[in-house]
This record gives sequence, C-alpha cells and structure tokens, in this order.
Amino acid sequence: MSTTPTLTVLAVADAGPRSQLAPFLSHEGRLAERGVSVRLHTYAEVRKGVRGLRGPVGVVLFFPHQFWDARIEDRVAGAYGTRAYADALSAYLLSSDRLLRRTVPQGVHYLNPPTAVARTRDKALARRVLEQAGVPVPPAVENPTPRELSTALKSGRSLYVKAVCGSMGKGITHLTPERWRTNYAYRDGRLESPGNASGEQWIFRDVDPGDEGFLAALCAESGFVFEHEVGLSVAGAKTELRVTVASGVVIDIEERRAPAGSVTTRSVELGRTVVEGPMSRSATAGPTALSAARALGLRYAVFDMVTDDVGRSYVLDAQAFPASGTKGDFWRKILGVLVPPLLPRPAAEGHPTGLRAT
Repeated sequence: MSTTPTLTVLAVADAGPRSQLAPFLSHEGRLAERGVSVRLHTYAEVRKGVRGLRGPVGVVLFFPHQFWDARIEDRVAGAYGTRAYADALSAYLLSSDRLLRRTVPQGVHYLNPPTAVARTRDKALARRVLEQAGVPVPPAVENPTPRELSTALKSGRSLYVKAVCGSMGKGITHLTPERWRTNYAYRDGRLESPGNASGEQWIFRDVDPGDEGFLAALCAESGFVFEHEVGLSVAGAKTELRVTVASGVVIDIEERRAPAGSVTTRSVELGRTVVEGPMSRSATAGPTALSAARALGLRYAVFDMVTDDVGRSYVLDAQAFPASGTKGDFWRKILGVLVPPLLPRPAAEGHPTGLRAT
C-alpha cells in the first residue's frame, strides 16, 4: 500500500528519454511503497528552480551531457579534457548546487556531493588527495620538460599521459621507449580532437618515437598527468580491474583484459570482461577502493585499477557519476545508501526501510 511521500529522490540527468534510465527507474514502484517519490529533472530545469519538493530530498547527479556538449567539449581553450575543461565542469556543478539549494529550503542530501564529484573529475587533484591519504596511485612525473620525458623513456620507462578531465578513454597518450601512441590528432605541433572516432571511443594512432615536437605539445598544455606505467599482464594480456563500492561495501569487482600491446581495455581495443571471476591477485583491490572512496568523499564510486606483480593495487581513475546503464541490482544498493538516512525511523522497528546497503 502506498503512503504519503516522506522523501523525494531527485535524479538530475540530461540522458534524454526515461528509457535510458530504466535500471534506475525500475525501483520507482518499490520506493513508492515506502513513501519515497522519484522525480527526474534536467540540469537546466534544476537551475531554473524545481517546485513542489516537500520534505527531505535525496539527489543523484548524473553527468551533465547537454552542458558538456554545448558549452565545453571542443569549445573551451586548450586540448580536449585539459585544465579549462575541469575548471568549467567544476564551476557548473557547484553553481547548480547553489541554485538547487535555493529552491529546496529543507536541504538536500547527495549521493555524492558536487564538491566531491568535481574533485574526482579532476584527475590531477584526485590523485593528490589519494596520495596524501596513502592510497596507492602510479608514480607521477611533475611538470616535466620534453627533455625529462625523453630521458625517462631512454632509461626504459613507459608513461601514460592523461588529460585531467578526460573520460571514456579519451585524452590518453602512451609512451614507451619503442612506440608512442595517442588518441588525439597531432597536427602542426598541436593536439586536437580526432576525426575518426569509433562511436564515442577515440582510436589510438602512432606518433614517430623521438618526435620532440610531440613531447613539447604535451608539456605545453595545462592539464596533463604524467604517470609511470604500472600493472600486471595475465597470460600476456593487458589486465585491469573495475571496482564498484557503495557506503563502505564493495559491490562488484570486474576484471577486464585486452590483447597484449593494447593501451587500454576498452572495447575499441578488443577489451572484454573476464567471466570466470576476478584475478587471483585482486585481494587488495577492494580495500584499496574503499580507502579511495573515503579519501575522495564519495559514498558511491567506480574505480579503474591495476595490480602489480607483488599484489599491490593502484587506482588509475575514479568515476563519481553513476552511469545511466548501471545495473538494476546495483541501483538497489546505491539507493540503499541514499534513502535510509532520510526516512523517519519508526520507534518499534530497527530499520526504516528494506532498502539497506548489503
């Protein structure tokens, strides 16, 4: 039997049709039985003022696609995903938070606060926070010169160069002593968005090793992270882990592999999920991911990680925005993080709702 709503879950998303959020919305009826209503609004609507919200409000922020496409991607200064991108996205999230709070006098309770989301979206800032908290991240080369990069490569080291606000594998360069690859277009000494993307995934292309102009282009941009390559190959394949956590609990550890020599484990490089279960050396991945979530102030997060040959796990990247296609059973646990603290606790019961994180 439905009850008068005592809580509103507000999903802020620019994902288009409701069907794209079907796994999330599949819990709408179950929530209504517990007095929880669900509202879906775009960022534009939230910024104009959302009316009719009563009682406590729990907010789930999805990625602001419309703002990114219309105002950021290929429209701000610098190469894709670099410093100006991170700053513009952070400013938009924080201003959206201020505008939302004006129309919700009762206060809002976020799955992940906008400040934490913005911090996580900036790879340079996120790795500093993690490093200071003692969470393993790949060693970095700070503000290198082209000569310093060249020296590191000649010494046998390999480097990943990542745009601080890149996503979906975009804005990555991989440098080894023998081979240089990037998924930017490199033309006339400049880094540009490519024209031959595969869907939304960028394809890697070779750059002549020893091209000092290319190293200079990387060093000239504000907003690249230069990290030493770490990780473990399994049966000759590039191997990464994707670890999902919520409210101090590891929800899932997924192992992904790609052919030897791949830069990432994305599908465009024939990456695949290993169905036989997590690799034997992943024992440290879950605890490391939980420590990373605490350090970044995230109640829900997905971490891309690698494990070295002595079993130590490193955080490569973090996602604080839930994907619109996040599985329905994951949403049950995510909502279990967001909902219970906001519901009144009946005096005769130990728990206010069946939506508990497990």
